[in-house]
Amino acid sequence: MHFEPIERAAGSDKRLLELLRGHPRVTEVLKDASEKGLRFERQGYSRHISIGDASEPLRGLVELLDNNPLVCTDRFSVPDAAATLALIALGPLAEAGLILEAPIFISNLELNEARIDAFLSTAGWHGGVNVSSEVSISKTIGMATAMASIRTPENLEELDALYEERYGRSFYVRLADESSWNPSTVEGQPYALYRLRISVDEGISILTIQVLADVAGKCGAAQIVHAMNVMCGFEETLGLERAYSGL
Repeated sequence: MHFEPIERAAGSDKRLLELLRGHPRVTEVLKDASEKGLRFERQGYSRHISIGDASEPLRGLVELLDNNPLVCTDRFSVPDAAATLALIALGPLAEAGLILEAPIFISNLELNEARIDAFLSTAGWHGGVNVSSEVSISKTIGMATAMASIRTPENLEELDALYEERYGRSFYVRLADESSWNPSTVEGQPYALYRLRISVDEGISILTIQVLADVAGKCGAAQIVHAMNVMCGFEETLGLERAYSGL
């Protein structure tokens, strides 16, 4: 199937501009210091991807959204870095209606509680979140731990299946095994890693979800290009497989 190319794309983020210049369906790339996200033109229409804009009606994590609204919209906001990790960790639970009370979210990234709340609402959670900052020497890797109270499932494998349903076919959110759980694993990569741990108790259990991602990858420029690809009907990895290994 043939899809018209993007005539022009503009942004200010250095890594984003690099990815756009290597994208086979982007004809011209412009640097625009005033553009904090991405503006692109295709078939005479200008479209925009912002970052962390809670006022956009269509916003969220691509993996948790239907593609049709993205293909049709002219404006979309990906979450900022912290909200990206929060949605990866808590989004599947929120969609399934399993969260019982405000979860705890701890991260080394800059935290804006209202913004995280606004993006979690796209997955159906409106009960707030308790955020806490974690000191880290890393400036390039986003790390987060989320803890949510849930009703104890009859079969613990149901939780694995819940996350597998959303992320199992995703290039950009991956289940980690023990050998890959290291911040260096995601350094310079476009995907996030997650893992689940549960403290089982009678009636109510605590599910802990940990997430790792490069701030310029799944938490940044790579996520924007992924969203652009979906909006344009391109393959999700187009232009990213050339820039990253492992896709």
